[in-house]
Amino acid sequence: MKTINYIAIIAIAFSTTLTAQIKVNSTGKVKIGSLEDPTKNLDVKGNVIFKTVAYTSGNLIIDNTGWQGYQPAVYPQLNNAGSIGKIYSSFKEVYSYSYPSPSDSRQKENVRDIENALDIVLQLKGVKYDLKKDYAYNDSSIKDNKYEASIEKDRKNKIGFIAQDVYKILPEVTTYNDSADMYAIDYAKVVPVLVEAIKEQQLIIRSLQSEIENSKLKSTSNPANNIENPLANENALFQNSPNPFTENTIIKYFIKDDVNTASICVYDMNGSQKKNILLTDRGYSAILINGNELQAGMYLYMLVADGKTIDTKQMVLTQ
Repeated sequence: MKTINYIAIIAIAFSTTLTAQIKVNSTGKVKIGSLEDPTKNLDVKGNVIFKTVAYTSGNLIIDNTGWQGYQPAVYPQLNNAGSIGKIYSSFKEVYSYSYPSPSDSRQKENVRDIENALDIVLQLKGVKYDLKKDYAYNDSSIKDNKYEASIEKDRKNKIGFIAQDVYKILPEVTTYNDSADMYAIDYAKVVPVLVEAIKEQQLIIRSLQSEIENSKLKSTSNPANNIENPLANENALFQNSPNPFTENTIIKYFIKDDVNTASICVYDMNGSQKKNILLTDRGYSAILINGNELQAGMYLYMLVADGKTIDTKQMVLTQ
C-alpha cells in the first residue's frame, strides 16, 4: 500500500510540474510555456531554439527581440550561417516589404573599386525563359485543373540571366552547389556593378558632349573646318549628330570622286561588326542610323575608302 501511495504522490507532483510547462487538451493541441488552453496544434510562448544534432553554434533561434523588442525574429546562432531553402528545393515565392542586407563598413575590409564595370555589363545577356516542369511543380501531386493551369502559366515568360554564362563574366555574383551540381545567381550583387557602369557611361557621354561643343566652336570660328565647306579635298568622317542619341542619328562624311569603294562600318565595344553601309555618293553626304536597329550602348564607327581606314569615331545610343 505504501508503494502505491508513493507512486500517486510522484504522479501528482509530475502532473503539476508538467501542467506548468506544457498543456495538452483532448484534441491533441499543445501549449508550451503558458497555462492558457491550447488553440493550435503547437503554440509556444517565449523563445525557441532548434539545436543541430551536434549542438553546434549553427542552431536556429526564434525569439521576440526583433524590431523594437517585441516583434518575432528568426536567426541562426552563428552569424553568416544557414539558409532558407536549398538550391534543389527552393520556395516558389518569398514576400517581404524590404530585403535589407548587412553592409556596415565596420564589417568590411580590403574595400576596392569595381573596375571595367561597363565592359562587364555589356557582356551580360538578359534572357526570357520558361522554367522546366520538373522544377516548377510535380504533375502527379496536382489534382485541381485550374491550379495546374495557373502554375503552368506562372512557369513561363520569366526574365533573368543564365548562371553559367554570368559565372564566366562575373563569378562574384554566382554560387555553385557541389552536391546538386547547380548554379545560382545573387541578383542583388549585380546592382553595384550596374551603378558603376552607369557612372562610366556618363563620363563617356560627357566627354563626347564636350567634344561636340568644341567641334561646333571650331567650325564657327574657322570656316575652313565647316563640314559643308567645299574647299576640303580629303576623305573625311565627321561626328554623328545628335550624340548621344535615342532614336536616330546622322553621320556626315566626305569622299573624293576618285575613290572606288567606300563604306561606314559600325562596331560594338567587343569588336563585333553590327553594320556595314556601302557608300555610293561622293563628295559631301550623310547616312542615317536608326536607333531601333541597335541595342543601347557605346559604338565605334569608321570610314573605309578603298580598303583604307580614314577615321574612327564614337557614338552612344541611349534607351
